[in-house]
Amino acid sequence: MNIPQNIISRLNELPIEEVADRLGIEVRRHKALCFKHDDHNPSITFSTSKNIYKCWVCGVGGGPIKLVQDKEGWNFQEACIWLGQKFNVWYLDGNNRNFPKRTSTQKYLTKHKEETVIFNKEVYTWLINNATLLEPAKMFLFNERHLDEGVVKKLRIGSVVNSLNMVNALIKRFGEDVCLKTGLVRRGNDGLYFYFYTPCLLLPYYDMDGNLIGVQSRYLGTNEKVPRFQFMSSQKTRLYNLPILNSLRRGDKLYISEGITDCLALLSDGLNAVAIPSATILPIEDLILLKNYELHMYPDQDSAGEKAFMALRRFFINHYSIVRAEVLPDSVKDYCDYYIKKQEKKQEEKTKKETHFLSFFYYFNSILFLFYYYCFPYLEME
Repeated sequence: MNIPQNIISRLNELPIEEVADRLGIEVRRHKALCFKHDDHNPSITFSTSKNIYKCWVCGVGGGPIKLVQDKEGWNFQEACIWLGQKFNVWYLDGNNRNFPKRTSTQKYLTKHKEETVIFNKEVYTWLINNATLLEPAKMFLFNERHLDEGVVKKLRIGSVVNSLNMVNALIKRFGEDVCLKTGLVRRGNDGLYFYFYTPCLLLPYYDMDGNLIGVQSRYLGTNEKVPRFQFMSSQKTRLYNLPILNSLRRGDKLYISEGITDCLALLSDGLNAVAIPSATILPIEDLILLKNYELHMYPDQDSAGEKAFMALRRFFINHYSIVRAEVLPDSVKDYCDYYIKKQEKKQEEKTKKETHFLSFFYYFNSILFLFYYYCFPYLEME
């Protein structure tokens, strides 16, 4: 089986630390113990900007595909198959729409099934119900992004500011063993810690029936080395905001965005929208559900945005449908940026109107006072 070069490129664009996490490598502050030698002090470092890893002791390193090869001892093709299955990176090959299954990878998945973290719906539901929107999250969502409060409430977006408090609350409610199995609580050299970097937003994923199927975080801190978005390795890649399909009819207009940020802006702007997690991960099973709608997309104005749109375009053409590209102004990078500038302009115009009204009010009162003073000088003001 020859794997197309564009698929290889997409696999190598998968976030290196997410790949490591799904391989069972514990990454903490962009470092991990090396799996190639007896390592007691983390000698592997991950570069999220270059999307590579390297061990500074034994010298192994490379991108996501190479990481899978080095960790599992597989050849290039087997590593690509595993990544394709894990991250839902599909392509059309004759009558197959996915990488063919290989015995070695299936044995690996069966062998390691007990070791992988489990998506415990009860625990995650409790997390979402108790992750209330705190001040840093409100500032980000409403003051910086100008998002609609009704949209945020409907999507049940929450936040976590103090990770230690959340770890203690989870363990008190469910016990340490259960929390460790979910992956929400991890054990490191310094003790237990919360999987998601904090402060962060928690963005729940639901299926069309409203069942919680996953959680994604959005980091709100200032550390530039921390990944902005995180998924749990136990959850399957899905579309964000699937329940909106229940309110649509065949042929209704629906926007597909690259990432949740643009999706929230589209929804706040009164448009129907769902989101793919990233330009390199396409949840095919969910995308098939969209083919009966009039699909539109505002591609991000960079190479990743163009790749995401072209991948979606190819997919829907093969399913006898089409996704139309909408054009953004040259001065913005994506729909979220466009939405923020539009809201800020509205606020400026509103402020100007209020200022003009106050100026007119004071001017009118001044004229009224002068008229009263000169026309009725004999009246005394008490």
